Amino acid sequence: MSILRIIWRGFLLILHILLGLLLAIVITQRNPDHDSIKRTHKVANWWHGRTLRILNIDIEITGEPPVPPVLVVSNHISWLDITILGHVIPTVFLSKDEVQHWPVIGWLAKRIGTVFIKRGGGQSQAISSVIGEHLKQGGILTIFPEGTTSDGRRVKPFFSRLFAAAIESNTHVVPVGIRYHVAGEHDHLAPYIDEQSLAQNLLALMKRKQSDVEVHFDTPIDPTGHDRKRLAHSARTAILERLQIELGE
Repeated sequence: MSILRIIWRGFLLILHILLGLLLAIVITQRNPDHDSIKRTHKVANWWHGRTLRILNIDIEITGEPPVPPVLVVSNHISWLDITILGHVIPTVFLSKDEVQHWPVIGWLAKRIGTVFIKRGGGQSQAISSVIGEHLKQGGILTIFPEGTTSDGRRVKPFFSRLFAAAIESNTHVVPVGIRYHVAGEHDHLAPYIDEQSLAQNLLALMKRKQSDVEVHFDTPIDPTGHDRKRLAHSARTAILERLQIELGE
């Protein structure tokens, strides 16, 4: 049964990706106006949702999804985090610069408005400017301030430089906690970690009949009176509390 499930889901995913490429060409624009941005978000929302339905991933949401403009900060477990959040909120994402050079995925990411940054020394001000510009335009920008994925049992310390733009633009920060589980127990297949390839992770999820994920939206944090380290700490603490994970390094 799992082999037939993999074949069927694989066929549907290929068709879905091809449709996504076509929609990206027809719908999106390189310099979109307000109406086309809304249209792009609707298409991206549908596309992400269809991907989740193909993989039979059930989402349980707690809390209130954010209202723009806002900086969303989330723990990071899997490539699925982007698909899940892209389905439930009209957001663009902050991503490392090399992603835009990936075949197909990079092109699609650029067309739907992903904000790319170069990592390394001396980039703090440039990163803050890129994030701040999007927030000033009244949108929702989602970042994963751990900088990498984890197994979901802990939340790594946040890179505080990513929070500077929220302070400078006086934009609220909404912490989001993501948890993958199987009948309430930790899901060891969903995390995209270590030396695992994307194909290996996707194959494991395709074998499974259903996957479950919780998305916890916490109360927006007003950046007034915070420096970036304090704001990062407050956001991480809120996520840890939502996921019932003990504070640690």
